[in-house]
Amino acid sequence: MAVTQSIKDALYKRAGGRCECTMRVCSHHAAGIRCPNKLTGEWNVHHRTTTGPDNLGNITAMCIRCHKNTGSFGRGPR
Repeated sequence: MAVTQSIKDALYKRAGGRCECTMRVCSHHAAGIRCPNKLTGEWNVHHRTTTGPDNLGNITAMCIRCHKNTGSFGRGPR
């Protein structure tokens, strides 16, 4: 199931228009520190758990650069 536009809008609002990534594998920000990139243009919805629901509790707003550092980037819909 795809994330609906209303959920994406709520996610963007929750994120304040900024990437929510705090992963240590991203070299452009420190581990535990939120990525400084703004969510302008194209940005991605990342599922925290691949088998979890498409709701705000299981998704994170990510810039493309951070999302490429996840193990699931490019796998497509579940």
